[in-house]
Amino acid sequence: MTPREKRRLWILGAASLLATAGFVWLAVIAFRRAPQWARAAAVSPLAVRCIVVMVGGFLVLGGLSVVLLRARRGSRPRARALHADQGGTAAVEMAFVFPLALMIFLTITQAAILFNANMVVHYAAFAAARMAAVVVPMDINDEYRNLVYGPEQGISQKREMIRRAAVLALVPVSARLESPPYGVGDDFLEGAEDMVEAQVRAVMSRSTEDFSFGWPRRVAEQYAYADGFFRGKGGTLPITQVELAPPDHWQDGNPDPDCPYRHHRRDEWTMWGWSYEPYCPYHHRPLPIWDFWYWECLDVKLTHQFLLQVPYASRFLGREVEIRGMSDRQYATEIEVVQTLSNEGGPELRPPGGPRSQPMWQ
Repeated sequence: MTPREKRRLWILGAASLLATAGFVWLAVIAFRRAPQWARAAAVSPLAVRCIVVMVGGFLVLGGLSVVLLRARRGSRPRARALHADQGGTAAVEMAFVFPLALMIFLTITQAAILFNANMVVHYAAFAAARMAAVVVPMDINDEYRNLVYGPEQGISQKREMIRRAAVLALVPVSARLESPPYGVGDDFLEGAEDMVEAQVRAVMSRSTEDFSFGWPRRVAEQYAYADGFFRGKGGTLPITQVELAPPDHWQDGNPDPDCPYRHHRRDEWTMWGWSYEPYCPYHHRPLPIWDFWYWECLDVKLTHQFLLQVPYASRFLGREVEIRGMSDRQYATEIEVVQTLSNEGGPELRPPGGPRSQPMWQ
C-alpha cells in the first residue's frame, strides 16, 4: 500500500469516526429530550430485540460481502486466456448466496417495521392513559366524577372512550381489513368508515367532501383492523385490548380500610356503645363501581396484535394467528405496554406521603 493510499485510508477512518460520534451524540440528545413513552419504547425488550436483529443482519451481510471479495481475489487467475474466465464461478456464488442475503434483508426490513410499530403502540398506550386522565374526572351519564364501571358491570362509556383513543392512535401501523369479521355483521366496516369520517371532519373542519373514495376509505379499513378480532387461546379476542386497572385501594381485594371516600358502618355493640369499621360505599353497592381518588394513578395496559406482512421474515418474528376477516394465513407479534398517569392531571396533586401500591401489571 502506497503512502497516498494509507493517507486516504486514515482520512476515511477519521471521517467515519467523526460521523459515528455525531450520530451517537444526536441519539443521546434526542433520547434525553424525548417524552417518557418514547424513552420507554426505545429501551423495551421488543425494541432491543429488533435492534439486535437489524445490527446482526447488517454484520452478517457485511461479512458475506468481505468473504466473497476475498474469495474472488484469491481465485483470480494470472492468465487472461479465455479458458481462465471465472464468470461462471461468480454466477454460481451469487446463486448460493443470494437466497441467504435476501432472507437476511427481509428480516432486517421486518425488524425495522416492528421497531416502528413498537414506538407507535407505546404512544397509543400513552394516548389511552391521557384519555383516562381526561375522562375519569368527568360526569358521563351515570358514571360521575372519578367513578368508572368495571368490566364485570358491562359497558362503561369512560372505558370505551379510553379504548377508542388507543385504536385511533394505532391506525398508522394497522393492516387493512377489507371484509367484515365473520359473525360481526356487514355494518362493521360501515361503522369504521363513519368513525373515521367523523374524526376527519372534526380535525379538518370540512363537511361537504365525499369520503366514499380515496384515503379515508383506506384509513377506515386500517381502523377496522385495529378495532377487529382474532382467534387466540382464550377464544375470540379483540386485536387491540385496553384494560384500566382498578383504583389503588381496590387492588388488594379489600378496599374498605384504604378507601379515600371515608365512611364507617356499625360493627358490634360494646359496653361503650356501637363500634364502627371502615366502609367503602362504592364497593358494597348492588353494582360496584370503581371510585378513583383525585391523586390516585391510572394504570392502562394495551395489548395489540401487530400483523407482520413481510414475506418469509414474518414467520421468524411472529406467531401464526387467525384474524377474523382475513382468509390467508397470518403472522403477528403481540405488543404489550403499560402506561401510568396521575388522575386529574399530575402527581403534584398527590398529598405528601400518600399511599401508592404497586401497579396491577409489572
